[in-house]
Amino acid sequence: MTAMFYGPDAGGRPRRKRFLPARTRAWRVFCLAAAVVVVAPAAAARAASAAEHAGRGHPRVATAVLEVPPIGLSPSEAHLAVDPHDPNRLFAVAQAGPEFLRKEFFWRTGDGGTTWTRSPVLGGNDNSTDGFAFDPLVAAGGHGLVLYGTLAVEIDAAAGTVSQQVGTRVSTDGGASFTGFGAANQITLPICVIQGTCPPPPGAAAGDKPWLAIDTTGGAFSGAVYLVWIRDNFLTDQHTLLVAVSRDQGRTYSPPVLLDESSAAKRAGLDELAQVAVRPDGTVDVVWNGVRHGRAVILHAWSTDGGVSFSAPERVVQLRPDASREGIQTSLAASPRGRLALCWSQARSPDRYDPRVACTVTARRGGWGPAREILPGNGDKQYLPAAVFQGERLWAAAYVSSATSTRLVAVRGEGHHFGRPVTVNRWPVPGDRICGPAPPDCLEGQTFIGDYTGMVAAGRHIVVAYIQPAAGPSELNKVLVSSFRTK
Repeated sequence: MTAMFYGPDAGGRPRRKRFLPARTRAWRVFCLAAAVVVVAPAAAARAASAAEHAGRGHPRVATAVLEVPPIGLSPSEAHLAVDPHDPNRLFAVAQAGPEFLRKEFFWRTGDGGTTWTRSPVLGGNDNSTDGFAFDPLVAAGGHGLVLYGTLAVEIDAAAGTVSQQVGTRVSTDGGASFTGFGAANQITLPICVIQGTCPPPPGAAAGDKPWLAIDTTGGAFSGAVYLVWIRDNFLTDQHTLLVAVSRDQGRTYSPPVLLDESSAAKRAGLDELAQVAVRPDGTVDVVWNGVRHGRAVILHAWSTDGGVSFSAPERVVQLRPDASREGIQTSLAASPRGRLALCWSQARSPDRYDPRVACTVTARRGGWGPAREILPGNGDKQYLPAAVFQGERLWAAAYVSSATSTRLVAVRGEGHHFGRPVTVNRWPVPGDRICGPAPPDCLEGQTFIGDYTGMVAAGRHIVVAYIQPAAGPSELNKVLVSSFRTK
């Protein structure tokens, strides 16, 4: 498959462009001019939500809009972190720009989300506006440590090369500035490879889809940073899933540990999309989509020695064998007592993207429980799940799209089932207007919202960072952060 890169047409709408014969999305890079953050309550959304749920105990949802200037470029892939020592300190990230030219944004708040401050636009690994970057993530370690996970790309026109780094931007002042960058994986290629005028050299492999976690337990490995990503060989389309650990706050990384490898033929459309989390005892857990004996599954491996070695993968979920393998997304969370929760979306049909979201949780003594759908009576498309524990209570969030509208919901786990969903936001945007996750490829007229959302428990509040999809070709997506108080 030829890699697909998107850029706006004359009307600002996305369009596909064949760019790199690499069978990979790993060399997407992006461009964006300056951005301004405007924080305002989403009064219309709150009013609609209040009217819909009046008298039914629905919590009040407060929403801040982190606005990108109307320069014809839509943001996507919002993510969120909370300071482990201060629930009022939150950090949000997103990317914006046409594919292959994107840059990134970072916002911080110290008052629980009433006001937000934006960093300068972030590009390459020198944390300046130069270069490009995509797949933004954020994690907070406390005591001022904030890490911004990313894929950063720099172009050296004089040398005729382009370089990509999978790594972390480092801030030690609570996100006020980013003064370091640690690369766990780097590749440098001639520009002609990107231009498609010469073949990649043997063994050329770029990174894709990182995920990030910091050990904040106070234990033997406290302060360790874990970064997991896919390394994609341009010529063979052989994927390797890797995890590396940093002992110096994300500035340098150890040689990576191999967790899994697979070929395009074996995956048959499946994207690994790994997640990593740290339990209170310092155990590091990684989950990812894989294939075993020809069947699509979700796998789990763990480390008890600070990421030096990992267990053999175990199967957590056997995915539906007669359904499409595209667009399967996962979210992993750890509770204060060491329970794990895994939520995922998978299509129901073999030839179209009509996913539902389900979750499984480990028992206190270990062992994964049965899968439970978060909206068992709902037949709409459900996608981009996010999971978080508030104490020992699991919350799951997802987009839900029908033929006429889309909403974002958060649902609380209640024993062996899920409770009534909280409507975080709602828009008159039909499901076929939204592209996310990708694959499948975005089509003409669709708006790309990303491959994940962010959700944290901040004290008594559940906070979600997400994308408001554009209602039409002449409009743009928005980055939103919503919160509500739980009982």
